[in-house]
Amino acid sequence: MGDLPLRLHQREVECVYTILVICHHHPALRDELYCQLMKQTTNNKSLNQDSSIRGWRLLAFVAAFFRCSESLMPYLMKYLDTAAQDDRRIEQDTAKICITNFKQTVKYGGRRNVPSESEVCCITEGKLSKQHTYFLPGGIQIALQTSASTVVEDIIRCIGHKMGIQDEAEFREFSLYCIVEGDQYTMPLERDEYVLDLVAELEKNENIYYLVFCRSVWNFPLRLDSELYIDIIFHQIVPDYLEGYLLILPPHHVKIIQETQEELLRIAALLHRANGSNDAPTETDMLSLLPRTTLDIFNKNSESSMKYVSQLWNDMIPLNATEAKAQCLEILQKWPLFGSCFFGIKMLEENNEEESILAINKMGANVLDIQSHETLWRFSFSAVHAPSNVVELQGTTFADVVFGDETIQKTIRLQVDHAHEVTRLIKQYEVIQMQSETKNVSMDYPAVMIKI
Repeated sequence: MGDLPLRLHQREVECVYTILVICHHHPALRDELYCQLMKQTTNNKSLNQDSSIRGWRLLAFVAAFFRCSESLMPYLMKYLDTAAQDDRRIEQDTAKICITNFKQTVKYGGRRNVPSESEVCCITEGKLSKQHTYFLPGGIQIALQTSASTVVEDIIRCIGHKMGIQDEAEFREFSLYCIVEGDQYTMPLERDEYVLDLVAELEKNENIYYLVFCRSVWNFPLRLDSELYIDIIFHQIVPDYLEGYLLILPPHHVKIIQETQEELLRIAALLHRANGSNDAPTETDMLSLLPRTTLDIFNKNSESSMKYVSQLWNDMIPLNATEAKAQCLEILQKWPLFGSCFFGIKMLEENNEEESILAINKMGANVLDIQSHETLWRFSFSAVHAPSNVVELQGTTFADVVFGDETIQKTIRLQVDHAHEVTRLIKQYEVIQMQSETKNVSMDYPAVMIKI
């Protein structure tokens, strides 16, 4: 608080660390700490003009880490409420932050890691929150106020509100991921994780990282009433579309029906318009606007395809980028594999390994043919068992996941990180569908279905 001089070579940051570490190891001292801070911020007579406000800043910071005993809590809350409601007090805003931080601690358990030195310095200087950058699909960046008590759930809700989300079930379909440069795989962050705890650990290890917001499950219907919502969903879906994951192809030697071909060309024109292009796409442009799995078909029919695209372009010119993206999503949402998460897998059949694709969506766990993407097997979520039989093959760790019931069982081999993500996704779907007011009628099928 600045009332006494620091010892030689001692820094304020070290003082704060000492307080946090002692209270972490000795919970009985937390009440004493709160009592001392309340005492020193009441009628403070220090000659140091900043003493009182610095005490309030420390109180706000401590409130993000520790809760007090149940017996002290009503007195602490009364003290904070009184200061927060008094317009005459210069510490009014800081007292409000104290309340917010303390309520977060009661709800989520409090900060778990040692804060970074830069965070402590900011607190002592009166900067109780800072702008932190979050990434959205498509490379969109958004800066949000992030404080000592901000948790992942707060960030998801903040971005969700900007997208126009109001339904509780829809909020649960989005997640925040931490992508660390050099790591091949990532999992969504727990919703009760403190953002600055994570940031402090990453910065301590000198990691280059990105906090990425995206949709992780797709149970709620598509909405097209928000420009930000359209941008996020569009940029998340398009990479899978262009890779060909969303498209179900006919068996070998059977042509794609005319209706599907025209739909693919319309989507290509919409993608071109969504990129801000004013001129119709060229034949070269089309190679980056069509699913990778259809390029051979396009090359064989390029003349007729380009003629059809030219006719379509007049419909595209009046559209702005957002309208083009929305129309594209309207088409794709009708496709069976829209909103799926895809994983490369191996089906283990009598000592044989057959490569396939696993698509997790609101319909269940679907095993797809690797070429056509036709559904070979579909399993309800209740028919998926926990990963087992972890094996090491050529430097890569795999886990076997059993799908099925007592009548039919299939074993699927995935990279171990993918196996954990599959089981996590399934649990997320189960929770959301269980909590939905109306059960998805499409889920009323046996544990195992064979399509072809």
